[in-house]
Amino acid sequence: MSGDVLITQDILAGDFLTIFVSSALVLVFGGFYVGIYTAVKVNLLKGWAMPFGYLFWMLAAYCLYLMGSLMHVNNFTAKALVVAAIGLLLLPHAVYYMQDRVHEENEH
Repeated sequence: MSGDVLITQDILAGDFLTIFVSSALVLVFGGFYVGIYTAVKVNLLKGWAMPFGYLFWMLAAYCLYLMGSLMHVNNFTAKALVVAAIGLLLLPHAVYYMQDRVHEENEH
């Protein structure tokens, strides 16, 4: 490690509340996205509600971006946050697809 320079940026005290709230809102907005997606897929909500689910996903992704930028994350962590946002988008689709396949295979 000789010759390597490690530069860190401290989190500003004034940004702490924004980071805390945005990270909590990732969970809230992500939960609304998954809830709306699931409710539409099981016919508890009409299909017109699905754009609201995607709106909540966009809000969650923005909160992840805001949190990462205020925390001055490095490139690897920024990529991990992008993967997390994409995973949040795709996971309900994958779960519903697998559930639908199992239901089709086991229908009587």
